Amino acid sequence: MENWRELLKDKSVKYWIRTEIEEIIKEKSVDRKRFYEYSKTNYQKIINGFYYAFVDYKKYPKVELSYCWLHFRQELKEIDCVSETIGWECMLAKIKERLSYDWNKKVYLILSDGWVYEGYIDTITDVLNEVDGLLEDFYIVTPQFDKLAAYTDDGQCLCIYEK
Repeated sequence: MENWRELLKDKSVKYWIRTEIEEIIKEKSVDRKRFYEYSKTNYQKIINGFYYAFVDYKKYPKVELSYCWLHFRQELKEIDCVSETIGWECMLAKIKERLSYDWNKKVYLILSDGWVYEGYIDTITDVLNEVDGLLEDFYIVTPQFDKLAAYTDDGQCLCIYEK
């Protein structure tokens, strides 16, 4: 596993988390029908759907993923906010526990670096549980863009919202 890290020094920081996730998928033999990088030609459609559903885009019209959690709409209903101090795995488990959703359906994982993934929550959290720290903010959102789990590295917490 350490060999792939050596290759990162020649890549932009933006690619580090994508490379790490790819390595986790390979090492853990993750079923690519359960978790995969979304079509790059459709990234913007998913990012825009997320942004316009949850961010106050009238005040912040430029679609940006970095720190967009600071610009969430006031009318969002916060279901829970969980600190990372309870443990990374426990914190991630709260998504499924606290967010009302049919977990037999796929959701999107959007990273603040701009990468978009699609998959089932159990597989997504399994992969996220293996990430070593290159991960900053991320958003897990339903395809209907009505429910959201937002992790912020700065706040070391995961907040769960519904529209």
